[in-house]
Amino acid sequence: MANNFPTKEQAVVITAVDTLNLQDYIVAIGNVVTPKNILFASRISKNRICIYLTSKSLVDDLVTVHPCIKVKDVDVGIRRLLNPARRLILSNVCPSIPHVIFENRIKSLGLVPVSPMSFMRAGIKDEQYAHILSFRRYMYVQPDDSIILPDSLVLKYDDTNYRVFLTYDDVCYKCKSTGHYANECPNVTSSNQDPNPTVSIEETPRKRQIDDDVSSPEISPLDLSGDTSSKINNTLKKKKTSDSCDSLTPTLDLLLPAQDLLNNTEQYPLNFDQVVGFLDKASGVNDIISLLREYTNDIQGVMNLLYDVYPIVNNKSMKNRCRKILRKIKKAYNPDNLNLIDLTSVTRELGMEVDLSHSSK
Repeated sequence: MANNFPTKEQAVVITAVDTLNLQDYIVAIGNVVTPKNILFASRISKNRICIYLTSKSLVDDLVTVHPCIKVKDVDVGIRRLLNPARRLILSNVCPSIPHVIFENRIKSLGLVPVSPMSFMRAGIKDEQYAHILSFRRYMYVQPDDSIILPDSLVLKYDDTNYRVFLTYDDVCYKCKSTGHYANECPNVTSSNQDPNPTVSIEETPRKRQIDDDVSSPEISPLDLSGDTSSKINNTLKKKKTSDSCDSLTPTLDLLLPAQDLLNNTEQYPLNFDQVVGFLDKASGVNDIISLLREYTNDIQGVMNLLYDVYPIVNNKSMKNRCRKILRKIKKAYNPDNLNLIDLTSVTRELGMEVDLSHSSK
């Protein structure tokens, strides 16, 4: 026993309470795992109690079944001393910048790397192109709840400013919570829909008609009683408040979160102002490629741009617009070559539901 040194994976920590002593914690844990399975116990820094058990499996069972125990009528939480490493994803990373630049910057945030940094693949399924890497990298770090991870970092390399976006691999893009991914997000409806929308008749814009033959029924403003008034109210309740606001908000304002990304990097063919102009024109245009060539011939570069902009913008309407235009460009540019950009992996990561099927007619 004297030569058997336990690992940190065999330890749990408990927040210390002033009215309790070390023996109180040991007895409480012993009542759950039996006394013979406790090896070491002591008070440690940050007002915590640390207890080592005989095996990692005991720790797993303890924190899973008993995340909170009662110590002399006081409820205290239990967690692992050493939590599993988390994968940190870096996006919009120029390939020419060495790993060490980012590793040092991450260390300056207080995070402790537990693996070297690596490139991430672009996700192209064709074997001939499977070796191609993306503008994303990853590394594993020790989790630390006391450190708030910034959404992005700006660093200067080779006389150029680059904005790099940071996120943990286990964080949902939509609600920013851990434990699930964007395509399984349970908070989409509650976070994006106003439960009590209030819209006045004068402020509600008309929907754009799809065909000249389709028209909305005209209702006299004087006839607002009885069944007609009820129908109007029901119709207005179905309309989201956000739709009315988004239609009146300029594209420039909706795209502002991506301004630094588009203006502080040379990897995209369009700058911020050009992207705003393009998005304003692209929604209703039929020949998307002709419109795009008015700005640039780098079609693939614009597709990559829209892919990078999507997770940055916060507005749901702008996200949908980026998604639809990306799909439109994809199909128009070369509908028979699905390897230009792997939209399947892109949409899975971003929680986008995009139909990649195309007609052969």
